[in-house]
Amino acid sequence: MVLGLSAGHRPGVTFHRAVSSSPATGRLAVKPAQAAFLTAGKESTMKVLKAVFAALPVLAALILLSAGAGASALSSGSGSFTTTGQVISVRQADGNTIVTATEVQTLTGALTGTRMATGIEIFHPDGTFTAHDSGTFTGTVEGRTGSITISGASSGTGTSGSGQIVGDRGTGSLAGLHLQGTFQPVITSSTTAEGTYSVQFYFDS
Repeated sequence: MVLGLSAGHRPGVTFHRAVSSSPATGRLAVKPAQAAFLTAGKESTMKVLKAVFAALPVLAALILLSAGAGASALSSGSGSFTTTGQVISVRQADGNTIVTATEVQTLTGALTGTRMATGIEIFHPDGTFTAHDSGTFTGTVEGRTGSITISGASSGTGTSGSGQIVGDRGTGSLAGLHLQGTFQPVITSSTTAEGTYSVQFYFDS
């Protein structure tokens, strides 16, 4: 469920060719007027991405291991999602294209509802990408309705990738929900994507 753009595109032009969240999501068209390129910042952005990728597996393990005695049984499920994105900014640093964007995702299956997220994706000169995002899912899980924060990180090449998601800090009937899972995005156009996900989750009570 992570947003994305075509790694093959260059600054100052509209992104036409489609190449993720997130979950985590779609490659985003960039109009020339939106392409405000900045210098520097590459090292700090890369540090953030590396930290996110390192932390997600640990967080996922902690989420599943931290169930208390009163927690519900561990459940699992899967589903699909579609994503539409909107670019906020684009910049370049040392041959990398760094995109910040918002995305709206519609999920069906184990998670049924809508997720609003903001994320960063970096396209590297070798054609690979890394990305992360975080946003609020509002919908239904196992018949309970509410909201929960879901964060994701992914990497890939060309039109496909794979990633991990974690979710907690729920509200409403989703308070006490903890989840972790994986997702596989497929890019469908310059502004959209779709894919599948699998999750494991439990409620504190």
